[in-house]
Amino acid sequence: MKKLKLIYNPFSGNKSFKFDLDVCIGIFQEGGYEVHPFRSMAQGDIAKHIAKMADDYDVIVASGGDGTVNIVLNALMSRNMNIPLGIIPSGTANDFATYLGFKSGQVEESCRAIVSTKPVPIDLGLVNNETYFINVCAGGLLTNVSQTVDKDVKNALGNLSYYLKGVEQIPSFHKIPFRITTSKEVVEEYLYLYMIMNSAGTGGFTKLSPQASIQDGMFEFLAIRAKPLIELPPVFLKMLTGEHINDKKNILYIRDNYFKIECLQDDFKIMESTVDGEMGPKMPFELKVIPKAIRVFVNPSRM
Repeated sequence: MKKLKLIYNPFSGNKSFKFDLDVCIGIFQEGGYEVHPFRSMAQGDIAKHIAKMADDYDVIVASGGDGTVNIVLNALMSRNMNIPLGIIPSGTANDFATYLGFKSGQVEESCRAIVSTKPVPIDLGLVNNETYFINVCAGGLLTNVSQTVDKDVKNALGNLSYYLKGVEQIPSFHKIPFRITTSKEVVEEYLYLYMIMNSAGTGGFTKLSPQASIQDGMFEFLAIRAKPLIELPPVFLKMLTGEHINDKKNILYIRDNYFKIECLQDDFKIMESTVDGEMGPKMPFELKVIPKAIRVFVNPSRM
């Protein structure tokens, strides 16, 4: 019998995954898997568990938000474990799972896709040759929103809590000088924030990078240029529909497989980046694409 490791974060999202656990195990067993569940109980225990885990599993499944998926991903890659990854979205935003065609609350659909389809190889990002990400690396203003939103508010309001926190921060926006180095060019410009995307969305915005592909060996760099604050609301509205890509006045857009990000303001306080919504390395840092580095299960409707 094939072996499946199910790692779940019971504190993700509205904390309801525990009610779906029996359904998940039933579907996996019907699919021919012997299921070994692991319940995360404290920060850092997922990485420690995977570090000690046998490498004879046929599938590893992560249930939680983008942060949980990122922890599992980095633990697997650090051990060079070539095990297909399944994702059951149960967090607040679930940006990468959404791109794969899985929606929060549709646990059965996610599980059936894992047992009935073949995983596909996808690209990953690698920051400073040590931290992997599957969806997005971001920096500048607003990118700390997921860390500053109260957990109870996040669980109650979901993605809306990110929007509200973002609106709250807009009056304090100030321009930040960045240097972006790619494999082809060097750009120096004042920006508010930037995102380096593997998939099409983050923070609940599903059309930030309409041209994104997780299999093309390229990432999309998107940044909001530092313009008068009164011009920002129309830009954010365009970001909901994907129309911002053509707004060259307000949006800096670059496609490449290598980026070096530097902040040219020494006293800038928000020097950290975020990777998949979790705290990442401080600037400056380098980022590259690792083509088809891991296999993941995708909703057949997305294929």
